[in-house]
Amino acid sequence: MTQQLAIQTFDIPQYALNMPSGPETPEGGWTWPYSTATLISGDEDAVLVDAVPTLKDSERLVDWIKASGKRPRTIYITHGHFDHYIGASIVLEHFPEASLVATKSTIEFIEEEKETGRDRAMWASLFSEDIVQTIVVPELTDGTLDIEGHKITAVEVGQSDITRSSYVHVPSLGAIIVGDIAYNQVHPTLIDSDHDKRLAWIQTLTDLLDLKPQIVVASHRTPDAENGIHAIEETIAYLRQANHFLAEKPSTPEFIAKMMAAFPSHKNPSTLIVGAVSLKLDEADGG
Repeated sequence: MTQQLAIQTFDIPQYALNMPSGPETPEGGWTWPYSTATLISGDEDAVLVDAVPTLKDSERLVDWIKASGKRPRTIYITHGHFDHYIGASIVLEHFPEASLVATKSTIEFIEEEKETGRDRAMWASLFSEDIVQTIVVPELTDGTLDIEGHKITAVEVGQSDITRSSYVHVPSLGAIIVGDIAYNQVHPTLIDSDHDKRLAWIQTLTDLLDLKPQIVVASHRTPDAENGIHAIEETIAYLRQANHFLAEKPSTPEFIAKMMAAFPSHKNPSTLIVGAVSLKLDEADGG
């Protein structure tokens, strides 16, 4: 049994997006947020948590894994957003012995996208980089992702920025890899949210606090962000503030301005703006 596991992150920069006309373009242009894939490794074997969306960065991810000298035995997908699973096919080309796994709800999301191609068509038109097109549907996991005698567990939860999500718990390190349940110094997306969903998301985050993690790795984080419990606390604060402002029935520009002022250090305002527009605040039932 290896003495200690290690956690390493592969961080990709913001991508330029070719957005159609609509809301006022944010300073610096439209961008996809920073994203992170995580490698949990022992002496030789590893678990990769999530992939990255573009062809170029998927190939860079493969090179990075090879340079680590570790063998990914498992690729685990935390939830059904395309940017987390689409690049897994590239990783599997180079590490065919690895098992691609996910929870039932995540598999259902991926199966639907494989059949419809809806997200691939939309995002391929918006990304300035070529996104991966081949989808491999994961196998169902029982939640066991152990490495070289160390217990690692995939845990399904409810609401985050998607209706069903999950995280990876590494008890020996006091670590959780949280996918999109928490964001770290990046504006969380509010797309498809409403008051009750945001409250449910806060509850998911609150339950994570009960684990008292020492390490929290979010999938959308600035590359220099510390992987600490503050990521959970700040996401809770963000969602509570959003609900507070939305209760005041602001216009879309007013809500965006209030959130930008409340969280001035958060990156990728594109996420906030698109999310705010999706809430249809200028309609009677918005928010």
